[in-house]
Amino acid sequence: MGDSLRVLLVDDEESYLHTAAKVFRRKGFEVELCSAGRDVVGILQEKKCQVVVLDLKMPGMTGQEVLRDIKGCLPDVQVIILTGHASSDDAAACLTGGAFDFLIKPVEMAHLMDRVGTAYEMWKLSSGR
Repeated sequence: MGDSLRVLLVDDEESYLHTAAKVFRRKGFEVELCSAGRDVVGILQEKKCQVVVLDLKMPGMTGQEVLRDIKGCLPDVQVIILTGHASSDDAAACLTGGAFDFLIKPVEMAHLMDRVGTAYEMWKLSSGR
């Protein structure tokens, strides 16, 4: 696969996942989808994604818990938190916990893709690629 940009979109809203994936793929991104936090680390290990766009509020495992798992196993993976329900405490906790960015829905897709591209550049620096 090399080091081409591969992004993992994680959200419990299936319609959002598929809509976002279409937009990302049209712009040339390789995209993986996940609707359950407990599956994220396994997908990252198998698919070698460098950037994760992660919903904060999901049933089962919160985005903060998933972020902690990702950073515990794969610290170079860059995580962008995307949420419609946020507080400044959530943002501070996620950014302190290693998130690359914290964005509030609705977010312009062009802005999100720009942040994913910047996160990928950070991944290349942190992983020595």
